[in-house]
Amino acid sequence: MKKQIGLFLFTVLYIVDIGFIGVGIVASILASYRPGATVVDDFFSTLFWTANIFFGIQSIAYILNFRRSKSFYPVSKENSLNVTLRDKVAVLVPMYNEDPEMVRTNLMAILNASNEIGKVYVLDDSTDGSGEQTKQLCDKLNIPYIHRTNRHGYKAGALNDVLKQIPEEYVAVMDIDQMPSPNFLKETIPLLDRDPSLALVQVPQYYSNLDSGVLANVANGQQFIFYEILTEGKSVVGNMFSCGTNVVYRKKALESVGYFDEGNLVEDIATSVNMISKGWKTLYYNDKLVFGRAPVTMEGYVNQQYRWASGSLALIPRIFKGIIFSKDFSIAAKIDWVASGVWYLYGWFYMIFLISPILAVIGVRVLSVNLITYLVAWAPYTILNLGTFIVTHLDKKASLKTVYYNMAANVVIFPVSIMATLGVLLKKRKPFNTARTGGKLPWYRFWPQLTIMSGLVIAIFFLLRSGNWYDYITAFWAAFQLTLIVPVFWLNRSPKPSIIDAQTLTVVR
Repeated sequence: MKKQIGLFLFTVLYIVDIGFIGVGIVASILASYRPGATVVDDFFSTLFWTANIFFGIQSIAYILNFRRSKSFYPVSKENSLNVTLRDKVAVLVPMYNEDPEMVRTNLMAILNASNEIGKVYVLDDSTDGSGEQTKQLCDKLNIPYIHRTNRHGYKAGALNDVLKQIPEEYVAVMDIDQMPSPNFLKETIPLLDRDPSLALVQVPQYYSNLDSGVLANVANGQQFIFYEILTEGKSVVGNMFSCGTNVVYRKKALESVGYFDEGNLVEDIATSVNMISKGWKTLYYNDKLVFGRAPVTMEGYVNQQYRWASGSLALIPRIFKGIIFSKDFSIAAKIDWVASGVWYLYGWFYMIFLISPILAVIGVRVLSVNLITYLVAWAPYTILNLGTFIVTHLDKKASLKTVYYNMAANVVIFPVSIMATLGVLLKKRKPFNTARTGGKLPWYRFWPQLTIMSGLVIAIFFLLRSGNWYDYITAFWAAFQLTLIVPVFWLNRSPKPSIIDAQTLTVVR
């Protein structure tokens, strides 16, 4: 009964929130164009309206996924291994210039999880000389070791070179910075074996090095919304895509699309889009079966985010062609794919919101609303969106700190999204770098964030002196945005040693 009441209240909130998203978007259109406005006013008003459309679509997709997650996510636990599955699973472990101690520790855990179930293959593209130590370890553990000198296709190429030669029916991909529990394959492979139409099963990634600093916690906050809310909802409508690691595939499904896509930096999502477009089903299995390492340096984090952004943005035409314009997908599935496909444009729209208070100080108004319009449309639209975001996170057992980190993460790195967009448009491809590379970045690299922060502080000062209710409200939102971008000062620091770097992490289930 208590659960039914909770679902009813969330349904009411979901309907009201979506209603006010529509009201807010319409209000932004009406408020954006007014008599006597200059060309500059109209230009920035159009951008502001576009930003509201963008985040309105994202909010609707988020709410729909949360509702599906609460009401329709049905996956049950499966802990028994069918004996006929033995020797049918290949566990591929790609690596590139990794820490030898981490390789030793995590490879032992991967081998333990594969014991009597799957055969482990190490795919080492290292160029820094660490490969010799890895080869010696593999020889000792009787693990096939494949080293390439020609890194064509990067990770996807390494996977494909091996896939075309191995006999196993199922393929698990596990990055070397991940540590699976002994039940990883035991719980996921039977799901594939029972449903021949299933192409992949993805499990979540949990970071175990949160003691290394604020950056790891911010990255974890970003992961939370994806692995605890969005993925369950995506799985319900068959939209779940591979996240590149902690995933098991049906080899036949990979063969049907020419194996992994080597033309995109995010080969996991690209390959998933190819399989889903061909009618294959996908599944998300939400259980804590794998633990990994969060990025601990700003350079590594930026490399990771840029790679995800540029690869995802490059997929937009394929998503629209294979899914959005197809008659084989539901409206709900298409809304979700539109939101996912364009998400990494977020930097442009955050920038519009960030500079709006600064523009107000110099006389450029992105909106012109009276108090009644604000109270009827804008206040409910904004408060409900923010409130829904917080409440849904708390319902999934997130802390308020996690909620804050989640909101701050994308604001802090908005320039990465912008640079990735430009890189895709100009067809500039950066070399592949993992999230475990690099260190602190020089502070001049953060000039966009520092400039915005300075502008917001100045804007707040002048807006509060105006005596105008509109300026007071603008100053409030300027202060709110300032709190979301300030963490940049804590992120670009040298990491602290994590306990998992000092000792082997034992995963007990």
